[in-house]
Amino acid sequence: MRNVCIVGYGAVGPVHAAALEGIENVRLYAVCDINPQKLEICRTQYGCKVFSDFDEMLLDTSIDAVHICTPHYLHKEMAVKALSAGKAVVLEKPVGINLTEIEELHTISKEQTKLPLCVMMQNRTNACVVKLKERIESRDVGALQGIIANLNWHRDESYYAQDAWRGKWQTEGGGLLINQAVHLVDLMLYFGGPVKNFESEIHRWGVTGIEVEDTASAIVQFENGAKGIFHATNCYVTDEAFQVELRFEKAHFRYADGLLYEILDGDVRVLAKDEKLQIGKSYWGCGHQTVIRNFYEGKDYPGIEDAYGAMKFVFEIYDKKKSGI
Repeated sequence: MRNVCIVGYGAVGPVHAAALEGIENVRLYAVCDINPQKLEICRTQYGCKVFSDFDEMLLDTSIDAVHICTPHYLHKEMAVKALSAGKAVVLEKPVGINLTEIEELHTISKEQTKLPLCVMMQNRTNACVVKLKERIESRDVGALQGIIANLNWHRDESYYAQDAWRGKWQTEGGGLLINQAVHLVDLMLYFGGPVKNFESEIHRWGVTGIEVEDTASAIVQFENGAKGIFHATNCYVTDEAFQVELRFEKAHFRYADGLLYEILDGDVRVLAKDEKLQIGKSYWGCGHQTVIRNFYEGKDYPGIEDAYGAMKFVFEIYDKKKSGI
C-alpha cells in the first residue's frame, strides 16, 4: 500500500483526493494544511492523519508520495524538500515561477534523487485531446497550417483579494498566463510543436490593485511552418470553455465546449466528447483522475520535460513586457 499526503487542501486539493479513490494499493494517508478548519474536515471525511507543518510531515516515513497543491511560490521549494526526503511528487501547475526553478527541480528529480515527479498537465488526457492527437499522428490530415487558441474567463478584484500571494510577480509568478491560461498554452504547443519565433503583448485592462497581467495575445510561428493565434483574458463576465481550432491541409478541427468537431466542406461531425468533472470547476478539464491513476499504475504521465515548453513560452512573453503593463 502506497501512502499519499496532499499538501494544500484549497480549491484543487479535493480533486486530488477524489482522484485517489479506487486506485488499487494507494490511499490518502494524510493531509497537510495551515488551516485547522480544513484539517478537521479532512480528518472527518477521510479518516486520515493531518499535519499543519510541512517539514514535520516529511519526517513521517510511512508517506510514499506528496501531492503539492499550494500557492505558486511554494511549489519548487516544497517539491525539492519532498524529493530530498525520499517522497515521489505530484505537482500542480506551475512547476515554478521562473525557468531557473524549473531547471533546478528537473536536475534534482532526474539526476540526484531519481524519484518520480508528475506535473499536472491534465488536459492532455481529455478524450478530445487524445482523439485529436491520434488524428494528427495518423498523418492523413496533411501538414498543419494554423492554430487558434482562445480563452475568455472572469477574475475580478475579489478573486485576488482571497489570498495575499495572488496578483504579485514575486509570489504568483505572473497572472493570466501562468495561472489560468497555462493549460491552453500547453495544448497549443502540444499540437503545434516547437516555437520558432513570436510576437506578443500582455496587459492589465480589467482588474485594479494587482501587478500582473489579465490579458495576453500572441502571434506564433512554429518550426513546422504553421502559424498560431493566441488570445486569453480574465476580463469576461464569466468562465467560458476554452477553444482550440486547428487547420490542416486536408482537415479542419475545432475543440470547444468539451467536444471535438471535424469540419469538412461545411459538414460538421463530432469525433469525441470529454467526460464531465465530478468535483471542482468544469473548465479545469477532467484529466486529474487519469493523470494521477497513470502515475500510480506505472503508465505514461506528464513530467517536467512535458511542461517545460509551455512554461518557457510563458516566461519569454513575460521577459518581453513584464513591467509597465
